[in-house]
Amino acid sequence: MDYYEQLRRIDRQRRRTNAVLLGTGVAIVAGLITVAHLTDDDVEEVTAVCVTPSPALDGSYQIVDDRFCEGGSHHTYIYYYGGTTTSGSVRGGTTVRPSHAQIVTRSGKVVQRGGFGGRGRSGS
Repeated sequence: MDYYEQLRRIDRQRRRTNAVLLGTGVAIVAGLITVAHLTDDDVEEVTAVCVTPSPALDGSYQIVDDRFCEGGSHHTYIYYYGGTTTSGSVRGGTTVRPSHAQIVTRSGKVVQRGGFGGRGRSGS
């Protein structure tokens, strides 16, 4: 192998190394931007309303006291997230717990558990 071939080989290896380093650097910067974006200041606050498990004919859910969703009832109630409340009912939200959101009940209690939004007890 002559001198110029060795230089070309070294140059190709250097370019590959630089490409790998550049790709790694871009990935690190992207990760840092993502982490910075997910700080507590950016977390959306969603209101959880305790409701009956079945919607009314108009698609709204009847609001019940928050204690029923905290396991203090003999019936199953669920949390309804977001939406608009009017005259004892809520609609326009979801029964699926939003991810990456701080969930707060109407009484101001922060809901810590995960899941699909409901927790209750059944019995006779």
